[in-house]
Amino acid sequence: MEKFFGVLRILIEKLKGIDFAVLGSYNLYLQGIKINPKDLDLITDDNGIHKIIDIFGSSIATNEGKYKETEFEINDVEIHVVSNINNELRPPFRNNIIWLEKDNLKIPCMSLESELSFYEKINREKDKGKAELIKQKLNK
Repeated sequence: MEKFFGVLRILIEKLKGIDFAVLGSYNLYLQGIKINPKDLDLITDDNGIHKIIDIFGSSIATNEGKYKETEFEINDVEIHVVSNINNELRPPFRNNIIWLEKDNLKIPCMSLESELSFYEKINREKDKGKAELIKQKLNK
């Protein structure tokens, strides 16, 4: 997981001034859930995603004509960024950010409660069980 943390450190430095948060499996890992992330997911808004695309030279896609997303790699770690605009699975994120501190790095992360809401709504085979892991962590 050191590779992921090194990439996160790069992202936080390059994205100064852009509102974003870590979400998905790496967020769960950072918050103490025993899971092996395969990529690093971020959420921002449309303004933020356009700035991120400019910084990393990635391309933009629109998921089912709704929200915007982009993907790129840093040091062989896949980064996936979604916008919360027109994204019914990921509503406004700023009120759901918690700040973690690890190795002198302040990390904006989505709360476990907001992640639980997402995993309960989504119906992807690869994500089965994540809601239960979050509930166990939250003692629900």
